[in-house]
Amino acid sequence: MFCKDINHMSLMRTCLLVLLFGHSAISYGDEPEYEPVHWAYSSFFGTGWYEVDDNRSVFVLRIPPRQTLRQSAFSEAGERQTGIEIKYPLSIGVHNIEDLPGIVNPDNFGTVSFAPGVELEIPVNKRWHLRPFAHLGWGTELNTRSAAWIYYAGIKSRYIIPAGKYEWSLLAGLSYAGYTPDVGRSDHLAVAQFGFEVRQALTKARLVGRAIDLHYNFMYTFLGKDLHFGLPDGGFDPVQDQLEAGIAMSFRDRPLKLWFLNVNRIGLGYKFSSDGNFKAITLSMRSWFTR
Repeated sequence: MFCKDINHMSLMRTCLLVLLFGHSAISYGDEPEYEPVHWAYSSFFGTGWYEVDDNRSVFVLRIPPRQTLRQSAFSEAGERQTGIEIKYPLSIGVHNIEDLPGIVNPDNFGTVSFAPGVELEIPVNKRWHLRPFAHLGWGTELNTRSAAWIYYAGIKSRYIIPAGKYEWSLLAGLSYAGYTPDVGRSDHLAVAQFGFEVRQALTKARLVGRAIDLHYNFMYTFLGKDLHFGLPDGGFDPVQDQLEAGIAMSFRDRPLKLWFLNVNRIGLGYKFSSDGNFKAITLSMRSWFTR
């Protein structure tokens, strides 16, 4: 139940669904007809190693290189400059099906998806920033060769409240994601998120001679509909929301450079649903607002 989110890696940056078990709806007796979560959502939710009710797990690595064309700014004279960023997120998924004999095709071990997009950063004023985004891409299951077009768009908001050596950020976001497969029906999902981040500037602590900050975060994600995960007994577990709490560390002067990635921070988070059926541990390298 470990999730490695590389931004990096949200929602949710981060979230739930990647568990890519089948495309056709299954009906049991008089139970309603449900479709398991589609693998195409992994590109939107970010990813890693997820576990649902101790029965489903999958590892997805999301690597989103980015190209900053212009930084956002708000001058003393009141002139606003909108930031522009191009992102190239690549998601690679690997199934873990050792505990699911007879439930999943043993050949379904992985997925690949690529969904480039444009993200803007609009400084409403010096404390309040908006970040609209839109992505469109394509993905496939490596062995079955089933494919899907993937899309997602939305807007994020961050409002900063200075408080001495602490800096609070109030966060909120609305997103819309969906996919259109080459075979089967299309689907879509609306997501609402809100939470906060706190940056603590450490006055005495140093690492390799550089000043460091600590970051604390909490985020609640509400899904516009239930996402259903198939269980070995033939039933389905719905997941309606996700909570995440985390802590991270960063250098104050500049990001850490790792190959072609700028690592703004390194930290761990714990994701879980309010009913306890979904849980994951994440590795984060950026703020929720930018990842």
